[in-house]
Amino acid sequence: MQKVELTDSQILKIHCPFCGSLALSPEGTSHCEHTLYIASDEGFEYVSNKLQFNEDVDLDEKSMDEFTDDIEYVNAVKFAIYQPAPNFFGGYLAFAKE
Repeated sequence: MQKVELTDSQILKIHCPFCGSLALSPEGTSHCEHTLYIASDEGFEYVSNKLQFNEDVDLDEKSMDEFTDDIEYVNAVKFAIYQPAPNFFGGYLAFAKE
């Protein structure tokens, strides 16, 4: 899975790279048929049935960022959005064509 890192801002919007649907905006999140997951450091908000786990994954020693980095999915892209210091809070969205 490819990874794109972005810095969070009050005007940041993420659109699905395959269909153009708005997935993340200051108003909230939504998903389309290409969305694999929507997550933050606090857990998963949405998980596609294309993936082989549910939203209650036990992260053990990994952070959510590390866990989602380890998900293998062909032709997929992960957007990692980080808030600047002092928060360093992260949000993660992934999309796949198929």
